[in-house]
Amino acid sequence: MVDNVGMARPVTTHTVLDVYLNDKRLCRAGVGATGVLNAIVSWVKLEAEAAAEARRQGAPLEEARLHVGGLAGDTHRRWTEHALTTGDRVTVQLSRAARWDPARRQKREAPAERDRQERVYYRRLKDKFEGSGRTQTTQFLNVDLDLYATEPLDQLVAAFGKNVLVLYVGKERRRYCAHLELPTQPRDPERALRRFVDRVAALPPAARRLWRRAQRREFNVGIQAAAEPHRFEWHLSPATLQAVAGVNAGIGTTVYGASGS
Repeated sequence: MVDNVGMARPVTTHTVLDVYLNDKRLCRAGVGATGVLNAIVSWVKLEAEAAAEARRQGAPLEEARLHVGGLAGDTHRRWTEHALTTGDRVTVQLSRAARWDPARRQKREAPAERDRQERVYYRRLKDKFEGSGRTQTTQFLNVDLDLYATEPLDQLVAAFGKNVLVLYVGKERRRYCAHLELPTQPRDPERALRRFVDRVAALPPAARRLWRRAQRREFNVGIQAAAEPHRFEWHLSPATLQAVAGVNAGIGTTVYGASGS
């Protein structure tokens, strides 16, 4: 590159990974000045219950794979994923370059979803080491309030005050959003929903106008799945459904898969 006085400008380079399989170049992975890059070779062989489950799903019992990926900001990137066989040779060269191959797949990590996963993991560990194994049974976890709009939601969130915990407020996939939780979670979704509805109904007029202009207003019921009991049910009364409809909101459900442990 040459500037106005004819002097060459230095080219900015960043760390990249050049990945080869049996001397054939697969990709050059890079994320820029900051982030994460990884090239992972993994091998797994299943037995006992894990092997039986793999057979039921038609999955291999023994497998080796190469994965090349990275993270920039809150976006996960994947360049390649290859099955490996005995004798394959993987070479990874740490280099610097100004350009790299575009990732084949990209997925943005939603802050609210990450927070939910961390809270589920925390509760599972807390129960494992401090409790009585309650997370080994399917159970109700919490109710979150998810809001999406074409305008900032900071004033609406502020109007809730200390009546809610703010998990995230800002932009998510080009939309403004807010994810809220009750400071203390009741033991069943019926009570949690009614408590949340009461907080919405108590909003001042200006905040209620922001609430009505939101594109999506949803109370999301979180359920942690486990092997027992065989059937798990939860029910909402007509009065609670009417209360939720009365604030122009919907109800969603997120079921977290059982841990294999």
